[in-house]
Amino acid sequence: MKNTFIAFVLLLHIVSGLYATKDKSLRDALEKHVQILASDSLEGRGLGTDGAERARKYITDQFSEVGISPWYKTSDDYFQLFGLRRQLIWAKALNIVGFIEGSDPVLKDEYIVIGAHYDHLGFDFDDKEQKTIYPGADDNASGVSAIIELGKHFAASPHLLKRSLLVIAFDAEESGLLGAEYFINNLPIDPGQIKIMFSLDMVGMLKTHGKLDLKGINSAENMLEIIDNLAEIHNIKIGTTGNSIERHTDTAPFGDTGIPAVHVFTGLKSPYHKPEDTYDLLDYEGMVTIHSFMADLITRISAMPEIVPDAKSISDANNTRIKRAKRMYTGLTLNVGSGYHQYKDEFYRANSAVIGAVGLFVQLPLSRLLSVQQEVIYDLNGSKAEKGVFRRHAVTFPLHLQFGTPRISAANLRSYVFAGPYFRYNFAGFDGETPLNFTIYQEQEWGYSLGLGFDIFDFSFGYSSRSSLTSLFIDNQQPKVFDNNHYFSIGYRF
Repeated sequence: MKNTFIAFVLLLHIVSGLYATKDKSLRDALEKHVQILASDSLEGRGLGTDGAERARKYITDQFSEVGISPWYKTSDDYFQLFGLRRQLIWAKALNIVGFIEGSDPVLKDEYIVIGAHYDHLGFDFDDKEQKTIYPGADDNASGVSAIIELGKHFAASPHLLKRSLLVIAFDAEESGLLGAEYFINNLPIDPGQIKIMFSLDMVGMLKTHGKLDLKGINSAENMLEIIDNLAEIHNIKIGTTGNSIERHTDTAPFGDTGIPAVHVFTGLKSPYHKPEDTYDLLDYEGMVTIHSFMADLITRISAMPEIVPDAKSISDANNTRIKRAKRMYTGLTLNVGSGYHQYKDEFYRANSAVIGAVGLFVQLPLSRLLSVQQEVIYDLNGSKAEKGVFRRHAVTFPLHLQFGTPRISAANLRSYVFAGPYFRYNFAGFDGETPLNFTIYQEQEWGYSLGLGFDIFDFSFGYSSRSSLTSLFIDNQQPKVFDNNHYFSIGYRF
């Protein structure tokens, strides 16, 4: 009996030693990833910078080394390229997408996503040209470190996964969740095959925060029992849960598509978006605990017979998406073209004169295909006339209903046709050298516009034809003369 007890104690000691060694190895690996990704040499991993390129190389090297495969079948690398334009500058952005196939012959065609954005704020200069780097250790080298090690865990033991796992390092999160949005809008599979998504964004402050937030975990049904059980096993306190999908991380584009999405988070306890967010401040023992918890959670979820979205959370997310799609735009428009007068009774038209207009517009999307645009413009219209050039200065109010294609998010690309009425108030003008007398000529004019155009990034380009329904002359005994304008336009949205 004594010998049995001694053997049991020795076995416990050996097992605990193995786990301690494993935990230390994992802790060291997590710290190494964060230290490299948040190093000064990467200069804050700003969008389109050399630092971001070096971060990509490190992440892809790690994916390859730990056995995470590229997902895209048409490419032998991990990259999903998309271009972004900021003001007058193009920036190259790339998502890094890895894949571990599930072991169940049926469920492997469904996917769980674990994602973390690898971009950060980069650097800036003060008045003395002193460079300040924003390392982004917690935000979000911590999350990237976590998904690398979770990928390593499942790549080494793929039998743990029934569903397939996508491991994604997203770009351009700090620019408006653009990497996640581009990914979800350009899937090579049906979006319904992605059953749940986890965004590990700022997971380096467990001890300070005191709990692990799983924002949106209830966006999938029947998760609380699993969470409570695993929290007890791993001795971890769960904080915020709920069914509302977080809008400020990469969960939002997934939720807007109807996919349950969870923000894994340890709070804003680090020096958030400050130069002091450095690797030495992070709680790596806490990250080990989060790793173990998430590994078990993913294993259990991957084997669930079905993962059902919570109806209320998805409805809330869809309503938010609709509101965002209806966001109002304002901008500046410039029109240059030619104008002429049509003499309806005499069946001829005058020669054309150069015309132009400049003003502001407000555009309100009504749906993915329909928008309404109101313009207020200063309008210099006219035509060639017997005394030279006929000119009028006017304020014009065109109202357009636009019907077109949905916007392609990366370039904000959209084409459309439009039509609608306009009202014009003419307040001054000349017929050759003679000032216009508005007891003879109409001050107020109604008409209609027809045209087509396209948007790309913050710019719009178009062609329009504007035709008057009101004769130039007040007196009905005068000839019926109608103004016609043709414009090429360029617009800029603020």
